Amino acid sequence: MPKKEIFKSYNKYTFEIRYKSNPKVLDFRGLWAEKVSEYMELPHWRIEENRIDIYDKDSKNRTFIGFKNAGFVSSDVPTSNYFPDKSIKFFKFVLELDGFDAPIIVNRIGLRFQSYSAFKGTFEQLLKRYSSKFLNLNENAKKILNAKLIDIGGPLSFVNKHGNFNTMSGPMNDTQASQFLNRKDKLPKVGLYFDIDYWQRPNKKIGNVNILKQIRAYSKETWDKYEKIRDLLLKD
Repeated sequence: MPKKEIFKSYNKYTFEIRYKSNPKVLDFRGLWAEKVSEYMELPHWRIEENRIDIYDKDSKNRTFIGFKNAGFVSSDVPTSNYFPDKSIKFFKFVLELDGFDAPIIVNRIGLRFQSYSAFKGTFEQLLKRYSSKFLNLNENAKKILNAKLIDIGGPLSFVNKHGNFNTMSGPMNDTQASQFLNRKDKLPKVGLYFDIDYWQRPNKKIGNVNILKQIRAYSKETWDKYEKIRDLLLKD
């Protein structure tokens, strides 16, 4: 049996809920920062005028609670279940806090996943794979343009049973990927960038259980699509 190829992925997960303004958040900032920090084992926090941020030493995991939104952010997620497990743990705790007044009126609920997966070949080789296997110009368009393709990528918008989702992808070099992922560390010279954002705007009360189910569903959808597109374009 051939050994499964292992891909190193530099990624960022963000799950956010935007809800009807809750001014009580401003009264509970200090208490909630301490409680969330202890429960999530995130030792650092920052209290601002309209929100609190709780995070670990390297900010690999970060939470925030504001009077209009709350979210959980993770970087360099190693497995498909890592982010949903952590995010569900956080939101289950927050939704049950005194003063949060759940069930809440959700204006927008969404999950964004950004990744950069290393490619061992050249940018031109990855461009060729991407333009032949994923996005491509038909022959008529190629004749009209009559030019050599040197880069490709672009936004696509979809809808399915889980909600709306937008994607952005393409071959990238390390400098461009660092800007998209907002990173200062060293990235592979060439890689595949993939960005997918799942979202809904229900504008109604959503029960706590359904919010947690949505986290799990969006996490699975984004990771599955990322793996399949990555394998399509990077596997030999």
